[in-house]
Amino acid sequence: MDTRHPAYRIFNILIIIALAGLPALFSSGCATAGIINKDRKYKQSSVKTFSSIEAVKSAEPIDRHAASMIYFKLDTSVDALSISITAEYTADIMGTKKVRKTYFVVEKAVDMSHFKLAKNRIHYAELGRNFDPDWNREKEITLVSKKTVPFRELDGNSVYRIRFTTFSTEPVDYTVRINADCSVTFMDTID
Repeated sequence: MDTRHPAYRIFNILIIIALAGLPALFSSGCATAGIINKDRKYKQSSVKTFSSIEAVKSAEPIDRHAASMIYFKLDTSVDALSISITAEYTADIMGTKKVRKTYFVVEKAVDMSHFKLAKNRIHYAELGRNFDPDWNREKEITLVSKKTVPFRELDGNSVYRIRFTTFSTEPVDYTVRINADCSVTFMDTID
């Protein structure tokens, strides 16, 4: 086949995308990518709080259950960052607050618009999740930048998406916390 043919180019792009997802597929479900220091101190902590009613709904569910999403952008490139999401609900008439388990997936938006035959303009490459295949959950995950692995660099030019759910329809108040060595801008949508 002629290497200049558009179908050949699309085939190569699809192979690159598939290979980029292999590390996430073969990891044991943990969200870290590399050796990390759990006691690491970050320069900034960015927080966004909102209700499940205000949360933007994702078209992509988590385990066939409705999910919400939020986008964020880093001001500069970082070596690592940590993400946690808590969900609180009112448990009784007295206003007692309780925490509900939250499951989330962190993804990097990859612009595919320069490929003429790309079906979707944006492809999301998974960077990590706070649960494993057996639904064992971590409260916080740490993502480590890998400049040599496609789509795994945590850079200031990219947009990132977090999809999350509590697997419940009960109203909750979410708190998203991102710790990094730069400031973080939260967004409800991307252009």
